[in-house]
Amino acid sequence: FIKKLNKMNKGIYRLPTEMEWEYASRAGTTTAYSWGDSIDCSKAMYGNNRQKQTECIKYFESKGIGPNQAAPVKSFAPNPWGFYDMHGNVWEWCSDPYREYKTHIINKGFDPIKTDSRIKRGGSWYKYGWYCRSANRAYAHPGAKFKTTGFRLVLEAD
Repeated sequence: FIKKLNKMNKGIYRLPTEMEWEYASRAGTTTAYSWGDSIDCSKAMYGNNRQKQTECIKYFESKGIGPNQAAPVKSFAPNPWGFYDMHGNVWEWCSDPYREYKTHIINKGFDPIKTDSRIKRGGSWYKYGWYCRSANRAYAHPGAKFKTTGFRLVLEAD
């Protein structure tokens, strides 16, 4: 998708690095979520499945969002910097290969098809709220397909 988009000559798009993603998610805050330290189903889509039986399912249904699915983009207010859905809804791919923090290296370029697992951030509609914290990390193989995972693109500055 990104290769096709970049061929349209409307700028250079890419996945964010893990550091870029967390910086955007935190939006200048130091709390677990960009709005504070407590998860809130009026601010993020999480736990929206019948297995979890959360109090949030009723809230989501009152907004017209059925169980076992993501919410439409912009269903919740943006963070202080104007980014929507940084917490919950769908995990978002980052360009970095997954490493423990003590061995993590800044992405200096690699073949995304041949690499090991890649970082996902943000949590999803399916997971508990603590997965949606700005600092939480997960990973999966880049070829994996999940209905709980999506992506956010970065447009490089000229």
